[in-house]
Amino acid sequence: MILRVILALLIAVHSSCQEHGAFKVFRVLPTTNQQLLQMIRLFETADTDRADFWHAPSVVNGTVDIMVAPEHTDQFRQYLEKHGYTFQVAIDDLHKLLIEKEGNLSTHSNDDAFFLKRLHDDVGFHSRLRMGEYYSYSVLSTWLERIAENMPDIAKLIKVGTTIEGRDILGLKFGKDTPDKKIVVIDAGIHAREWAAIHTASYFINLIVNGREEDPQIQNYLDNIVLYIIPVLNPDGYEYTRTDKTNPRARMWRKSRSPKACAFDGVRNSCCMGVDLNRNFDFRFSEIGASRYPCSEIYHGPSAFSEPESKAYSQFLTSLKGRLEAYITLHSYSQLWIYSYSHRKFTYAPDIEETRRVAAKAVQELGRMYGTKYRHGTGPEIICGSTDWAKETLKIKYSYTIELRPGYEEWNGFVLDKNQLIPTAKETWAGVTVVLDEVTNQWKSSRVRESELSRLRQEKCSDRLPGCAYWLQSSPNICRFSQSTMVRDCAKTCNLCHMIAV
Repeated sequence: MILRVILALLIAVHSSCQEHGAFKVFRVLPTTNQQLLQMIRLFETADTDRADFWHAPSVVNGTVDIMVAPEHTDQFRQYLEKHGYTFQVAIDDLHKLLIEKEGNLSTHSNDDAFFLKRLHDDVGFHSRLRMGEYYSYSVLSTWLERIAENMPDIAKLIKVGTTIEGRDILGLKFGKDTPDKKIVVIDAGIHAREWAAIHTASYFINLIVNGREEDPQIQNYLDNIVLYIIPVLNPDGYEYTRTDKTNPRARMWRKSRSPKACAFDGVRNSCCMGVDLNRNFDFRFSEIGASRYPCSEIYHGPSAFSEPESKAYSQFLTSLKGRLEAYITLHSYSQLWIYSYSHRKFTYAPDIEETRRVAAKAVQELGRMYGTKYRHGTGPEIICGSTDWAKETLKIKYSYTIELRPGYEEWNGFVLDKNQLIPTAKETWAGVTVVLDEVTNQWKSSRVRESELSRLRQEKCSDRLPGCAYWLQSSPNICRFSQSTMVRDCAKTCNLCHMIAV
């Protein structure tokens, strides 16, 4: 409570505030355990409208990026100086940077209207969407629908669920589905402001749809696995970030758009909209790296799966249990390839060696394209989210969170240069193919192995005793009721060759 009082006093709105000032991003370096703990408490309790953490504080001497509203920058700077933090102003004017890097709002609106018209009217345009751009959810969802309508042999439209504002959460299912095939799921956009992740998932779809005939690797995937791609898990939040794209408060919105919830924050009863959907999964719910304050950007919601988006997605993933071999969720930023578990340091899943081996190989392959350096490991920011839940609950073999460009040390954070969008997507696909290859090759190997075992069983299949046909005629259910005995003595007559041990 003391910290909340300090924070409230620190960033209280003064009547002399100038609303036209600039949103700034501070890069703060906690150099002692005390500073780190104080920053973690601030991270878990801060009102997003005042101090929006772009990076969670996790280790001593690890930088933390914090966006601060214009009316609070002076007080926040004084707070850092008072407590001896090392810091820099990483972005002096975020509004200006958004205009520079992400373009003009009206231009985007015109582009959206243009592409919607083409998607509806141009028969030959159903598969292609110009990459390197950010599109509205209307454009993306219409694009997915057109692909499924015109390419039913490779793609099927899926509806995961419906958002709090009534939007359908859509994705595509690729591949020829049979009950024995393994499944891979890729998603993005659970955090609204992570536009680069949404673009990367869209790029994957575009690549599969338009590269399947020329690229034998893609054709291999379509033939041998089932691949789901859901480019935007949080459509409401994503659309909100587009309402005023050069306004940092809108553009940097992270959560869903669920109705306001209220809680006493130590100073007053504060009410805010939205839930961090990635903290709403039923894995170590509300324990670490999440907040019970609705105005926090990491507010976990009133209970696990309280939100329609996370509840529907968990049900979708659960419906694939037993066949779901890999789950990859795309985020930004930091250039990290993260695997479970992330709720506590030095806590690993039982198959950590295999998970780590594939992650290391993926990071190496990703770096071959442009030399981009990724690190891999368990969640360094103490994040409990969808991948940890999937690993623990669904026992998925390969469960990864990928934090895309830019790197942790770069200044622009979520505002990625548009000219980096396609290179980011290309190199990420290179890394993802390592996981897809592992799943595909293991399925092929299992098919070969099963075929060989079947051949051996057929060779060994015979009746040990001469009376098998008579027993079956006398007692039609004997093969079922005395199965173990009949496998041994009358396997051929009972058609139990597939149960012979080899």
